[in-house]
Amino acid sequence: MSAESVRVVLVEYYVTEHGIRIFGIVPEAEKPEILTVGLTRAELRASVKDFYALLRGERFRMADYLAGEALRALVRPIEEWAAPGDVVYLVPHDALHRLPLHAVPLDGAPLADRNPVVLTPSASVLRYCWSQRKATRSSALVVAAPPADPPMTFALTQATAVSRLFAEPEVLVGARASRAGLLERLRAGNGSPDVLHFTAHGVFEPVDPMRSGIELADGRLTAEDVLGLSLAADLVVLGSCESGLSDRRPGDELIGLTRALLYAGAASTLVSLWRVDELSTGLLLTRFYQELRAGNSKAESLRRAQTWLRGLTHADVLRHAQDVRSTLADGSPLETALLLEEAQLLARAGDVGTALRIYDELCAARGLRDGLRAAAREQAGLVRFARRVFERRSGEERAFPDPYHWAPFVLTGDWC
Repeated sequence: MSAESVRVVLVEYYVTEHGIRIFGIVPEAEKPEILTVGLTRAELRASVKDFYALLRGERFRMADYLAGEALRALVRPIEEWAAPGDVVYLVPHDALHRLPLHAVPLDGAPLADRNPVVLTPSASVLRYCWSQRKATRSSALVVAAPPADPPMTFALTQATAVSRLFAEPEVLVGARASRAGLLERLRAGNGSPDVLHFTAHGVFEPVDPMRSGIELADGRLTAEDVLGLSLAADLVVLGSCESGLSDRRPGDELIGLTRALLYAGAASTLVSLWRVDELSTGLLLTRFYQELRAGNSKAESLRRAQTWLRGLTHADVLRHAQDVRSTLADGSPLETALLLEEAQLLARAGDVGTALRIYDELCAARGLRDGLRAAAREQAGLVRFARRVFERRSGEERAFPDPYHWAPFVLTGDWC
């Protein structure tokens, strides 16, 4: 399907002291439709604080939070303005920048089930991003698994899976995944890759957002570093924690990695709103690239990947973890970390006996790192404490139904 044949709807929010104005801009109308939702600025900001408190604690309640009437009122007009399958551009304002509005349900299913959803800081930025669109996506630069403590269990696997989907991959891993090397590569005049993908730990600095960035082998690649680049990439993917968080300044100007990447020339970014789970993130992003290489747009690829991830069972994910571990050297720290992940999955699938046997063997193993041994003891204690709950579970239950796993990533910029 060509970009010209896709209907695009723009939904812009404006938060005031007395309510939230919603502007719906559709191709056929001469002027926008305007609605008001009675959620004040103070109420919205308090609600967002509640949401991030759930992320730090009771994540299982996220779906109930997103299904609340106040948030559903913010997305309900989209049912009238956009038909299923239309691309919906959201222009958040104020604290709405930090909420996953694409995960708010309409008629019992997330908005992202109905429509591909993309974000843009403003309509003017959107036009700029569209002008940066590349005709092809054949080359990729993958920066992954810099030395870290704790190590990223699935980072190398994700890097390999992503690189195999491109005709011209370039991979920087381990010590080669360095800030100095990357900056030299991107400033060398060799041309920007079509896709730039990071799998590394991310950090958001709320006090100094321009210091937010990606932790690489020799230091942090910051938003300030990115502003100094000329980055003609069609897509930049930050498979890391909190990579999409930004600080708001007067005029609702966003300061952070996303805006820095768009300013540097990237047509679009795929970034996260909170601290992500490495396993579900790796599965989501690998599927995203598979959909992209199959010819789908970036927005549709993300929508399909999110839907696919929500449908995976514990048995599906366990098979994936076992396949990854089979490629690693026995007894290596990475293999042991993956074995811990496998034990967790076994417990969630109801096989408590096998999970506890793995934990006990790890706790008794000689030469095991103190951090891994402590993690095995802690996880074993939790499984024993809730053994009856785990034993009632089945491998056929869905592994990642909650928004914490499938909803953190948002596409900003060009949708195509």
